[in-house]
Amino acid sequence: MIPRSIKKPCLPLILVLLFFSCVKEVDFDQANDLELTPVMSSSLVFFDESASSFVESGSEIDIIQEFLIIDLFTDTFIVENLVKAEFVFLGKNALNRDVNLQVDFLDDLDVLVHRFSIEQEAAVEGSEVFTEYIETFEGDTLLALKSTIKIVFTLRLIAEDPIPDDITGRVELQSSSNFYFKIAAAE
Repeated sequence: MIPRSIKKPCLPLILVLLFFSCVKEVDFDQANDLELTPVMSSSLVFFDESASSFVESGSEIDIIQEFLIIDLFTDTFIVENLVKAEFVFLGKNALNRDVNLQVDFLDDLDVLVHRFSIEQEAAVEGSEVFTEYIETFEGDTLLALKSTIKIVFTLRLIAEDPIPDDITGRVELQSSSNFYFKIAAAE
C-alpha cells in the first residue's frame, strides 16, 4: 500500500503533466484509406481410390468422376472484392499406372469456361510418387472462375496394359482453395 503522504503531492504533478503533454492531431480521414486483404481457405475435393476401384466385374474402369456445385460466386460482395484465387492439389500415386486429373469449370449453362490437367506418374516397384500442383486465377482466368457454378473432377488412368485383378496400391488426391480479397473502405 502506498502511504497517504506520498499520494497527495503526486496528484497535482500528474495533473500538470497531463495538461501540458503533447497530443498529436488525430486524422479521422485515415479511415477512408483503410484497405483489408483477408485470405479465405477451404478444402475442395478429396479422392482416395484403391486399385480395385478401377476394376468392376473383371472389366477395367479407366475414369472416375466427381463434381462440385459452388454458389460462392453468386454473392456480389465476393465477386467484387476477389482479386486472386489459388487451387492447390497434392497427389500420391501408388499404382503402377500414370494417372491424369482433369478439372473443368462450367458456368450456369454447363459451358466450359476453364480447364487444366494434372499428371501423376506411375509408382515404380510399389514406391509412392508425390505430385504438387497450384492453379492460380488472376485476370481473365479469375473472370472465368467468377462465372463458375460447377467444377467437374475427372480422374483417368492412362491407357496401358489392363489392370490385373490382384493389383494393389491407391491414388490419393487432396485439394484446397485460397481466395484473396481486397476490401477498401467506402467513401
